[in-house]
Amino acid sequence: GFGFKIIEHLIKEAKKLNINKLSLETGSGDFFIPARKLFKKVGFKECVPFAHYKEDLNSFYMSLDI
Repeated sequence: GFGFKIIEHLIKEAKKLNINKLSLETGSGDFFIPARKLFKKVGFKECVPFAHYKEDLNSFYMSLDI
């Protein structure tokens, strides 16, 4: 429950700052499945690497249009 509340708070604050997209990088391994499920629950979708990131088998990229 706390992770969900924290992400909701970050999204709310991003909206206040007129940020229209949030992007994140997390791990691709099984250890990170709970994190990826949480991000999907709030609407993040898989995306291609962004900013300085490059394709990496150990990374999983997600973004949320807000």
